[in-house]
Amino acid sequence: MLLVGLTGSIATGKSTVSSMFKELGVPVVDADQIAKDVVEPGMPAYKKIVAHFGGEILQEDGQLNRERLGEIIFSDEQERKVLNSLTHPAIHREMVWQVIKLFCQGHKYTILDVPLLFETGRKLQTYLYTTVVVSCDEETQLDRLMARNNYNKDKAVKRVQAQMPLKKKIELANHIIENSGELEFTKEQVLLLHQRLCSSYRRLVFMLILGILVLLYAVFFIRNILTR
Repeated sequence: MLLVGLTGSIATGKSTVSSMFKELGVPVVDADQIAKDVVEPGMPAYKKIVAHFGGEILQEDGQLNRERLGEIIFSDEQERKVLNSLTHPAIHREMVWQVIKLFCQGHKYTILDVPLLFETGRKLQTYLYTTVVVSCDEETQLDRLMARNNYNKDKAVKRVQAQMPLKKKIELANHIIENSGELEFTKEQVLLLHQRLCSSYRRLVFMLILGILVLLYAVFFIRNILTR
């Protein structure tokens, strides 16, 4: 099974592209969802976060106040690193477990939807067959972020600037899906990449089988020579 890393910047449309892969029957391991699950009240990561940041980042029902926590970490890089160190081990363990289950189910490839793939996923990248970045122009990105989160432009710009520049992610990625325009154009790019990945899987399986056959033939040939 091939592992494909999918990432992007805030409001570039990564979740939209992820959903398109799901519609094609491709399993998606969603790091964002896992990140939410591992910080539910009572979970080890939740307790560590509260111990470090204090009760001010909690809602009345005990859930994390993500908006307040976001304000803290996006304005303080050191605090952002602390939060990552508290949550990433648990996130990575769950991702590995999900990948193992999908491998056993016989899928051709799996999408690993990881927002901070290039920022914090260097070890993860060594296991990936390829990487994909969802991109859009800056104006579209800001417009989407302001509309989605009800931000003013200054706040939206700060959120974007707190992340690795999209241009840098594009340089690091193997594939780019441009998502500035019509969704139909985005779907066409996703479908084309899907077809390429399926073809790559078949080619790798063929090469693996061929390699095994060659190895068996070599062993059989050497055995015959030694027993003469």
